[in-house]
Amino acid sequence: MNDPASSVIPALLLLAALGLWWHASTQALDRARQVARNFCQRQRWQLLDQTVSIQSTYARRGGYGLELVRRYRFDFCPDGSSRLPGGVLMRGSQPLRIWADGPDGKIVEQLG
Repeated sequence: MNDPASSVIPALLLLAALGLWWHASTQALDRARQVARNFCQRQRWQLLDQTVSIQSTYARRGGYGLELVRRYRFDFCPDGSSRLPGGVLMRGSQPLRIWADGPDGKIVEQLG
């Protein structure tokens, strides 16, 4: 027999999984933005807030199986007129590394 519940339950599970993925992605973006903002404040640069965006997402093998790794890109202004790039590497919502092409060379900080 074709039970209507047999097709609704998988659809609801898929919808719940998509909702959790979207929520985790939003949290990771907010955390990447916060990490970039703090980094730029320490360097006395202006973060161009609206430029923090996802560059890539991939899975890698980690301590607890597969981990989702996200790379974010951002731009900042060190002197009021130029625009330079930077990036944040995240595992879940945990920042691992941040880098920037500063006016005096590349700066890299290991965070996790």
